[in-house]
Amino acid sequence: MGSDSVENAPQRGALLRRAHELLESHGQPVSESLLIQHLFGADSAAGQQALWTVLLRQTLRSSTIFEETGALGIGSELLWSLKAWRSTQQMLNDVEFVVLDTETTGLRPGPDRVIEVAGVRLRGGQVCETFQSLINPERRIPPFIVQFTGIMPEMLQDAPTAKEVMPDFLHFIEGATIVGHNVGFDSGFLAYEAKLLGRTFPLDGLDTIPLARRFVPTLKRFKLDMVATHLGITTVNRHRALGDASVTAEVFLRILALAQGQGIVTLGHLRRRLQLPVAWSGDISQFAPARKGEKLRADGKVPSAAVTTRPTGSLFLDTAWKRDFPTKPGVYLMKDANGQVIYVGKAKCLKDRLASYYSQPLGYTRKMDGLLQNVKEIETRILGSELEALLVESQLIKELQPAYNVQLRNYELYPFIKVDVQHAFPRVYATREVAADGARYFGPFRSRRIVDLTIELVHKVFPVRTCTRALPPDAKPSEPCLRLHLERCPAPCRGGADAEMYHQTIEQVCAFLGSERGDLLERLRRQMHEAAQNLQFERAAWYRDAIRSADEVLLGQRLITGAVESNNLFIVYPSAHEGHNELFLIRHGRLVRQQAVVHERDALEMAIRELLAVATTMGGAPSVVGKAEVDQINIISRWIHRHSDDRAFFPFQHALAQESAMHQLMQHIWENVSMARTLPLAFDEGEEETFRVTE
Repeated sequence: MGSDSVENAPQRGALLRRAHELLESHGQPVSESLLIQHLFGADSAAGQQALWTVLLRQTLRSSTIFEETGALGIGSELLWSLKAWRSTQQMLNDVEFVVLDTETTGLRPGPDRVIEVAGVRLRGGQVCETFQSLINPERRIPPFIVQFTGIMPEMLQDAPTAKEVMPDFLHFIEGATIVGHNVGFDSGFLAYEAKLLGRTFPLDGLDTIPLARRFVPTLKRFKLDMVATHLGITTVNRHRALGDASVTAEVFLRILALAQGQGIVTLGHLRRRLQLPVAWSGDISQFAPARKGEKLRADGKVPSAAVTTRPTGSLFLDTAWKRDFPTKPGVYLMKDANGQVIYVGKAKCLKDRLASYYSQPLGYTRKMDGLLQNVKEIETRILGSELEALLVESQLIKELQPAYNVQLRNYELYPFIKVDVQHAFPRVYATREVAADGARYFGPFRSRRIVDLTIELVHKVFPVRTCTRALPPDAKPSEPCLRLHLERCPAPCRGGADAEMYHQTIEQVCAFLGSERGDLLERLRRQMHEAAQNLQFERAAWYRDAIRSADEVLLGQRLITGAVESNNLFIVYPSAHEGHNELFLIRHGRLVRQQAVVHERDALEMAIRELLAVATTMGGAPSVVGKAEVDQINIISRWIHRHSDDRAFFPFQHALAQESAMHQLMQHIWENVSMARTLPLAFDEGEEETFRVTE
């Protein structure tokens, strides 16, 4: 492992973190066979024990936080432990802590880099030293990072590189226990930067998120701002490394005081407290680490009814639960010891989906770090169809705000594209606010990345201005930028540009953003072929990339604007409930009503007539899609797009004024749903909701 390339550093870091979690959960030395199973998903007795053992030892010996503690029995298998356990008897007031924080160019160590690092060293409950430095990442800073942190590219031009800063920072943290808010994120980046220098970074640290969960259990969410406010701490200079590290240090000191008030006086006691259920309120100062399968109570004995301390891997979740998981579609709610829902998921087969949490194959990326350790109960809700499960999942995430769901949680952050058409020379730019100011708004989009991609494409294809400077006659004419020479802007900044012609271009931009310009793709394809025939291969490649971008943009917008304009239909599917069909009324892309109907023609016809009466009372398509509706429209339109070959969709945009038309529709629906019931019930489970613990 020592000769591996730098590109393998993140993979090794993930393995080391998983080994650390296993040892932490046991609280005592662990055998190599158990480590092999947990890290690699492999059985050491499966015929390749020597190979897995060598790989394990190379991995653990590459880090300074693990150590061998003797052999298991008379064989050659070793026991491994954490070096930090040597200091578990240290009094908390005697331990030196370094609270750290980083700012980065993104979320992935390697492709993204550190741009600022800071640390606050604590001794005896007091701040004794601080460290802060900007870092030149030697690459472009994304605009959203500039906006989020306030760190401008020019601030980093003369800053030292990580190669210059990391040795000083490693010296600063030497001998201290690392602390951070979501510390795994920061330590992952710093471990990567240290690896580039042939150095190691300690992965063994204390995270103020699980600490706050245990010592401030009344909070529902544990973002740094929320924890600090609850503890009466003023936050300043947020989203800068030293500002966040200083706030986290104050939070940590307050939590230490709460811990000491509960009789926790040593570092070992604090670490063991992190392994107990959140709701535990007894005196844990006398506890010894629990062995596998043991249960604890305040007198140190093993009671008959207590929470089991479960080791990692497939044993995080109670295997007895598997017997009760249904084999039908629906949603599942994972709850912690307080009954708080911490994750909501969907499944085409609940039993299969939940069983997957019990096994983690080789190379599995643990996106749910901390989730399984905190699950004490799983509630399942059987639903009639995959589409209903998708919609209920989204609704529950919005309602319950689970800590481990993020992708569908914050619809209020969805961006729009704004074109200020009332200006003489409008710009095209991103915004998160929709106002009645006469501008044209397009969206909402599911991510800022798609917005940036769309705006970049507009600036490539259409000659519109990008600058924010004041224009004549309100300001003096100025020198135009390079876009004039590239024929990408008429340069209204120098005066004399034709406003009428410019607005014709803006009309084309709006038509494209509204998915009304299918001919744009044909024009780009024609120009790509012409460039290739003229041996202008670089220009042809540019057109090819623009076509790909336009395809992605147009598809995403068609699923929104097209859904609003065209998705007026019934969806009728065989239900997972015996003898029933699932009936959905979709109006302007939104779900108006959904119900299970007995599989009888008269019952189905009565339900459809009732829903048609509801549909006819609704107005026309709205001109603007609200942020709160974007998830539902996205879910429905993408589901319809994936199932476009199904015969379960029955449009009703044409008025069914005549009884003959209604009879024809009912005949069509009944024939298709009856045929569908003779086929195996199939569901297409969409992409799993993203796991991530946010600050």
